[in-house]
Amino acid sequence: MGQQPENSDPKSRPTAGISPEERRKHRRVGLTLKARVLKADGVEEPCLVINISAGGALMKAVNPPQAGEKVVVYIDDIGRYEGLVIRSSRHHFAVDYRSRKAKTRRAADNLTHALNTPHMRLDRRANPRIKADQPTVMTLESGEAFACEILDISLTGASIAIDPKPDLGTVVTIGRTPAKVVRRHEKGVGVVFTGAPEKMEEVIESTKSPDGTKPNGAGFAPQFGKKGVNA
Repeated sequence: MGQQPENSDPKSRPTAGISPEERRKHRRVGLTLKARVLKADGVEEPCLVINISAGGALMKAVNPPQAGEKVVVYIDDIGRYEGLVIRSSRHHFAVDYRSRKAKTRRAADNLTHALNTPHMRLDRRANPRIKADQPTVMTLESGEAFACEILDISLTGASIAIDPKPDLGTVVTIGRTPAKVVRRHEKGVGVVFTGAPEKMEEVIESTKSPDGTKPNGAGFAPQFGKKGVNA
């Protein structure tokens, strides 16, 4: 199936009203990535990216959202973005997520990373793993809690920046989500969630820091290694 033609009305295009320099940053590239879309009615379903820019994407779905609908899209290796559906057809929809300049710049950076990292493409993962950069708390079975950061996240697990690193096999809780450490990497560890929700939005919410928990506050220890937990 060929790519659908862009809307003939320039004002409705994602790049309308921006400078030539910004327009170059919003050039679309053909890149197939797994994604999910959360529609206005609360229904979340898988979809595929057909082409993408730092400001929007053309996507394919069995039941696409309608034009004018506000949605949240989760795109593998790119991130989570709130946007507006500017076109919709039987199995395709185009979304514009140029809400804030900082978000757009981050999308451009993540898109560049995805383009230059072929092994992170569609054939590797069953679920989209999105960039997060989200501070949270890792709690051990002993009750000790540690400030950390979620680097990226999917329905089934996450990559966590933390130092020192807990041992492989350690049972932890990320925010309010139970998980298990399954790998170590340069910045921290990878965890697999146990009993994770089926919706991406629920996973993101449940892995945030619990209310009232503050870094360096009660319940935090300065480093791993206490109470028999090795670095």
